[in-house]
Amino acid sequence: MVKYKDLTIIVSICIVAVVLALCGCTTSSPQASPTPAPTTTAGFPMNVTDNFGRVITLSHAPERIVSLSPANTEILFALGAGNKLVGGTDYDDYPAEAKNVTHVSGFSGVSYEKIGNASPDVIFAEDITSEDAVNKLTSMGYPVIILKNSNMTNIEKNILLMGKVTGKEANATAIVKNIDDRMAAITAKAASLNDSQKPSVLLLVGYVPGESIYVYGSNTYGDDLIRQAGGKNTAANVNEFAVMSSEAIASADPDYIIVPVDGLMTTTDSFNAFKNGSLPWMANMKAYKNGHIIMVDGNLMERPGPRLPDAGLAIARAIHPELFS
Repeated sequence: MVKYKDLTIIVSICIVAVVLALCGCTTSSPQASPTPAPTTTAGFPMNVTDNFGRVITLSHAPERIVSLSPANTEILFALGAGNKLVGGTDYDDYPAEAKNVTHVSGFSGVSYEKIGNASPDVIFAEDITSEDAVNKLTSMGYPVIILKNSNMTNIEKNILLMGKVTGKEANATAIVKNIDDRMAAITAKAASLNDSQKPSVLLLVGYVPGESIYVYGSNTYGDDLIRQAGGKNTAANVNEFAVMSSEAIASADPDYIIVPVDGLMTTTDSFNAFKNGSLPWMANMKAYKNGHIIMVDGNLMERPGPRLPDAGLAIARAIHPELFS
């Protein structure tokens, strides 16, 4: 079943404290409402294996879909399946139409009552979704597909999987090709750099004053983006999303520190305090002294999907302005 990885801890520590007041999710649990008998569709019943090895059987082509993460919501709209969404999260805001989807989940919990009322044919969850929630939704009779968008390879596989489930395989293939082409263009510009020209880069998951600092380690899409943009990941010896102590960060002394700012987990005020050296251990760091603590759009970084090349370009422009104007 779902493994509680570091990203789950990130969410519970960093985000819940910020947005708990925004989420009015209920936890009552009605039984799944019966849906009209579906029309037989080629390819169904379909067996799908999710990122945790769970085999999910879909009896018919989904017409009613629930997404439990903003990244999945964005992918569904990009696939052309947004019109089938009957439930999303409190934070779905891209594209603009996503704001109009009924909110059935926030980072503080899942509303089983709202999901029951939505009567979905399939639910796309992510590894930040709690094991209890997945078990409950499964017991209510809903097929739950859990995705782990940890690195670029997984993200592209998941886009193709979602395309298969929603009958949008051609669109999924086109999206993956667009991601590959755009990232290849970034890599091509950085290809001429020798090792000494590649700066060390520490990419934070976010910054919340007083909380542990989580970073993009190896086997993450953040690591992929740094390398393709012509940098070296300072946290490459850390696996996936993990805490990096202030002592370790100061000792590593990266050339650049990049901070995604989304207004929820990391606010502009928090970033500015961090950038301006509010933490004593940063005083002698190169990134602080050289003005190389840089803000990027948190929504691009935190929602792995079709816009990841935009995040990659933001990193490239930050660390190689001479190549990416």
